[in-house]
This record gives sequence, C-alpha cells and structure tokens, in this order.
Amino acid sequence: MPLHGEYEPSAASWVRNQVAQYEGTDGVRGGSFLGLPVIILTTKGVKSGKIRKTPLMRVEHDGCYAVAASNGGADRHPAWYNNVVAHPLVEVQDRGVKQDMIARELHGEEKAEWWKRADADYPPFVAYRAATDRDIPLFVLEPANDTG
Repeated sequence: MPLHGEYEPSAASWVRNQVAQYEGTDGVRGGSFLGLPVIILTTKGVKSGKIRKTPLMRVEHDGCYAVAASNGGADRHPAWYNNVVAHPLVEVQDRGVKQDMIARELHGEEKAEWWKRADADYPPFVAYRAATDRDIPLFVLEPANDTG
C-alpha cells in the first residue's frame, strides 16, 4: 500500500465497525449496504495526514471504480472528498483484492456516462442528486500502474 501513516478509524461507529468487519473477512461480513456491494476506499487525511477508510458503494467497470461524493444527498461533501482532491493516490479494497488507484474527478459526458453506471448499481444515487442543489462530485479510480 503506497499510503503511509497511522490509521485513524472513523468517529462514526457504524463506519468503524463496517470497515473492521470488511477487512477482517475480505468483505464476507460488512461487504454490503442495503443488500448491495461496497468497497473500502482508503485515503490520506488532508489535515491530519492520517490514513482514513470509508465504505462506499461498489461501481466497477473494466477494472476502474467510480466513487460518488454524495453524502446521502446532503448539502455538503463527505469528509473523504477533500482527502481525495488533495491526495488522489488511494487504495481500493474490493472483497479480498486491494489495489492502488489514482482518483480523477469526472466532468461532462464522461461524468454522465459514469452516473448511468452508478445509478444502475445503486439506484438511490438518483434521489441523492435530487435532494441537493450542489453538483455531486464523481470520481473515477483507475489502477495506479496504468497511469503511465
């Protein structure tokens, strides 16, 4: 894992518990939300420099993943958003496979195409976008070894 530093579990008990279950069982336990699969996104904290882990909906296509900074349709970005913007080198755990990835924010037609995939994999994203006036950021995570 290229991210170095001290891991600081989330202050939210449900996040801490899900990450611990997921990592301890390669996603057999803690590997879903509302019956749909999740991944674990590992980032480096922009302020603290500590390693952070967040369960997010699994949206995969051709070896790349999309992560939506939806925050459940809230009017503010989730905490991990600033981490990814500041430190685009991240790690994704998809069940038993961990992979170094580079995050890139999507715009325009590419973003629209990935939203179609994300909505198909997790239909509540449509309601999340309708619940807020902000343009929800969407990132594609591409394998770090494919970035050149």
